[in-house]
Amino acid sequence: MTQVSDAGAPAALVNEATLRALVDFEAAQQRVRDRLAPLADGESLLRFFVHYASWNGHFANGVSALSSLLGSSRQLFREAGFPRAVADRSNFIASYFFDAARDEYDDHINPARDSHRCMAQAALISMKNFFSLPEAMLEEDEPTELVAVNDGVLAGYTGQPAAGDGRAAQAFWGIGYHLGSELLADQEFSLIDEHLRQHQPALVHHLMRSTVQLAGGTHRCYAWVGVHSGHGGGVEADHFDYALEGAHSALRFLVGTDTASAVQALQRGFQAFERDHARFFRIGA
Repeated sequence: MTQVSDAGAPAALVNEATLRALVDFEAAQQRVRDRLAPLADGESLLRFFVHYASWNGHFANGVSALSSLLGSSRQLFREAGFPRAVADRSNFIASYFFDAARDEYDDHINPARDSHRCMAQAALISMKNFFSLPEAMLEEDEPTELVAVNDGVLAGYTGQPAAGDGRAAQAFWGIGYHLGSELLADQEFSLIDEHLRQHQPALVHHLMRSTVQLAGGTHRCYAWVGVHSGHGGGVEADHFDYALEGAHSALRFLVGTDTASAVQALQRGFQAFERDHARFFRIGA
């Protein structure tokens, strides 16, 4: 049985620097810029954002599934020195990830219940109206490549690729996948915000001044980009910090699995998200 007893060790093993060393962040940022560059007309811009909103809409469900996976893993996470009935720390660890799900399902800024999915849908409706595009564009079937990437979100968050390696590998793969989504998403939304402000200032002005009624509430049309971008609310950066704390706690209270294997699974999950990120930004390019 392995217990991480040094409180400083988890932070040394998993932090922003060690994660950034696993992938080429400059290449990841460049692929976002390259995908945005040719979107000069309203039709291509809207179609890209329909696809982007579809992909993003799966992350709330993914992080909820991860929270459940961690919370139900009492046998994996226990604090030394406590009897069995009061030793498990799985729900404590899951709470760090549930913070992200809570924000995804309700922004808490808008008096109405304002999920990030509703925010994205409000942006799409307002964008369609700004460019005077037909509503049929919002009825188009999703390309098969997008369906595959969307399906990969739940698989990544629940560590399905690591299922053969046991529950601990799945849990830490999911933690790594979530860390990847939060770290890269802050950058990609910031790049999207920057691109729109530079190349589509009239659209940004329209979205910032517009609201849409859906799901029984009023939703601001630029909030989806605004709250995710590091230029705005930067919720992804906050979620990344929470997730790091959750990862450190998971390593500190881990039993029955060696730390090195857990960290390796986390790293593999992190890299898996980066691969899915690359797959998405190739769609339609």
